[in-house]
Amino acid sequence: MPSMPGPLRPRLLLATAVTTLAAGIAFWVYGTFGGPRSTMQVTKAADDTELTWRGQDAFVVDAVAGLRPRARTTIRLPTVGIGPDEPRETVKHRDRFGFLREDELPEPIDRPCVLVLGDSHIDGVVDTADNVSTRLERSSEADGQPVRVLNAACGMYGLWQHNLRGRVLLDRFRPRVVVVVVFLGNDFLDLENPTMPHLDDALREQPEGTLDSAEAVRQRRRDLDLPEDRQMLFWQGLDQARFLQQQPERRPFLLAKAKHAVEALEAAAAAHGAKVLWALLPSYDLVFPERTAALSAVAAQVVASGAQRQMRDQFVRLLTQRQATIVDFEPTFRAKGGSTLYASDFHVYRRGHELMAEALQAPLRTLLGR
Repeated sequence: MPSMPGPLRPRLLLATAVTTLAAGIAFWVYGTFGGPRSTMQVTKAADDTELTWRGQDAFVVDAVAGLRPRARTTIRLPTVGIGPDEPRETVKHRDRFGFLREDELPEPIDRPCVLVLGDSHIDGVVDTADNVSTRLERSSEADGQPVRVLNAACGMYGLWQHNLRGRVLLDRFRPRVVVVVVFLGNDFLDLENPTMPHLDDALREQPEGTLDSAEAVRQRRRDLDLPEDRQMLFWQGLDQARFLQQQPERRPFLLAKAKHAVEALEAAAAAHGAKVLWALLPSYDLVFPERTAALSAVAAQVVASGAQRQMRDQFVRLLTQRQATIVDFEPTFRAKGGSTLYASDFHVYRRGHELMAEALQAPLRTLLGR
């Protein structure tokens, strides 16, 4: 893999430390391993009374999903891309409902709604103006079929949190379409996280509990032995890939939980007259396997095992068997993306949000027109 330009390395390492928290790496990782807590600036409304979630001002406690974004906030954080990009301040705004928007959602809502669910990649390390949801709302106006795009993405969310939060928002906002962006790099491993509301292996709903696998996570990270400027790849794909390589016996349980989450959300959407579009967001190791394999001997083994790809393919088969509407971002990422797809912490960056919006525009138009 090409080395980073010398002048970029200090900026990249600084941005990596900053965006780790801001982009929403899972809290149980922070609670166990430590991490920056004071580098992201969160400005909240003066009369805010929401209960802060585990000391992180960007999030509040949610009785259903465990946490959700804090409403009426402005978040500022420095970010930088992997490619030849200067550090910049990213500014994100949330409205009174906690949706990522540049302006307040009109009341009453004056257009059909599209609800977007996702994790920190869709919550974003980009300005609100550059986020996929803002781009989709703008393009809908240009198409003459204007909609309000309600971006409810939240760092730390996985497939089960998408379902829990989505059901609440379906009931309140009655969107015409629900776009679920599944991050293929860790949304399946998140199903194993007991510190959030979750499913057990018998698919019974469980409240948040405690983590008992901290040392196993540490060991996976040590095993991978990633270069310093690629450490964030562990959290954005390689932790799950290593887990799947080492514990293939867990795959059937993860797939069963994923299937249950898909079925529950689709049933809730159908009950409210909404359609669901499943958008598949690949992790860096899926888009650039050769570059990932070059990072260390164990990374090469993980890529060669095909564990991440197998999990992705089995999930796609699950959706296909249900005749779900699917948009796969990987082909366009491979064809048009390059290194500018990702920020230095390996969250999808501005070019990635642009490509996602382009890929979603036509399928959304079709679903809205039905």
